[in-house]
Amino acid sequence: MANLTKYVGTNLSDNQYKRLMEIAKERQKPLASIIRDALKQVYDIPPKDQEFADKPKNKPLRDYEFYCMWKDRTDMEDSVQWVRKQRESWEERLSRN
Repeated sequence: MANLTKYVGTNLSDNQYKRLMEIAKERQKPLASIIRDALKQVYDIPPKDQEFADKPKNKPLRDYEFYCMWKDRTDMEDSVQWVRKQRESWEERLSRN
């Protein structure tokens, strides 16, 4: 994670603040994170910590290592049905407690 040490305060118009808060809510991210992302995108100013700067954005699911990792399993031909069965099992265990 980036070492964020500098605080910057600024005044925004009501419209700017409202729109940024809408974006933050849509993306389920803090307002400060939205502003940092905008700085990176508009001014190409990444934080020094490359782990933070190189964080993938909207990476397609099939680009992750886990994509199709269970494709050859024979015990779950219908994955949707398998997940439902697992969830029922969890719910049964939770209801017992």
